Amino acid sequence: MASCYVTVPSWGIEGPAHRERVAARARALCLLLGWELVPSPLLDAWTPGWGTGLPVGEREADLQRALAHDAVYAACGGAGAIHLVPALLAAQPARPPLLIGYSDNTVLHACWLRRGWRGGVYTQLMDDPAFGRCGLSLPLLLRGEALELHHRRERSVRVLRPGGARGPLAAGCLSVLAGLAGTDAMPCLDGWILAVEDVDERPYRLDGYLAQLHLSGALDGLIGLVGGAFAHDRHRHDWGPTADEVLHAWAERLGVPCLSRLPFGHIEDHYALPQGRETELECAADGSWRLAFARGETAIV
Repeated sequence: MASCYVTVPSWGIEGPAHRERVAARARALCLLLGWELVPSPLLDAWTPGWGTGLPVGEREADLQRALAHDAVYAACGGAGAIHLVPALLAAQPARPPLLIGYSDNTVLHACWLRRGWRGGVYTQLMDDPAFGRCGLSLPLLLRGEALELHHRRERSVRVLRPGGARGPLAAGCLSVLAGLAGTDAMPCLDGWILAVEDVDERPYRLDGYLAQLHLSGALDGLIGLVGGAFAHDRHRHDWGPTADEVLHAWAERLGVPCLSRLPFGHIEDHYALPQGRETELECAADGSWRLAFARGETAIV
C-alpha cells in the first residue's frame, strides 16, 4: 500500500481543531485512493496564533521523514518553506515522492521541478476529495489519468492572447515564485507553460512579480501563460491595470498564448493542476480554448 506523509513545512498547526481539519482532509483523500496515512509528529506541535512557524531544524527533519514515502501532503501554507530550500536541494531520497500542496508550498514544488523529481499536484485539499472542481481533477491526476478543461464548461475563462503551445506545466503562487528568482531553487521554464495565481495582491504587484521573474531570466523560453484566481480586496483609491490587463501585456511581451480566470488557486471551488505533466494549451481568437493534461507516467499505484 502506498503511503502519504502529512508534513508541516511552513506555518504551524494552531491547535487541536486545526489539527483535526488537516488530518480529516488527508484521511479522506487517502481513503479515496487506498493510501496509508502517515501523520507528522509536528501535527501535535501547536503554535497558537496564525503565522507562527516551528524551528527550521524541526521542519527540515520532518521533510526528510516525508521523503521516504510515496506521497507528501504539505499541510499548511503561509510562509517559511523557503527556509527548507538548502535541505531540499541537498536531499538524496531513494525514490522522490509525489508532492501535494499550494500557496507557500510553491517553494517545494519549485525544488521538486529543479531536482527533476516526479511531478506533483498544485492544490489545497477539500473536506470531501470527491467534491467540486478539485474532486473532478485531483483523483484523476493522482491516478495518472488524463484531464481536459475547455470553454464549453468553464465560461468565465478568457483568452487574452491566441495561439497554441505544448510542453510541461508548472503551477504556483506568483509572489512566492518571484521570491525564488535568482536562487538555485528556481526551475528552468524554457519550453514550459506557466500557470500562476495569488491572493491579497493588487494587479500592479502582479506586474512587479512578473517583471522580477523576467529580469532574472526565469521566463526565458516560456511557451504559454495561464492566470488563475487573483482575489484581493479592492480599495476606493485603487488605480492601474486589472489582473487581465497585466497578464495580457506580459503575454504580448513574451509572445505566448495566454488564458486568464482559470479557477485554481486560493479559492474554495478550484481545479488541481499537475506539475511537470505534458500539457496542450489552445487559445483561439474567437474565445474558445482547451487545456489538456496528458496521462502521467509517475502515478502512485
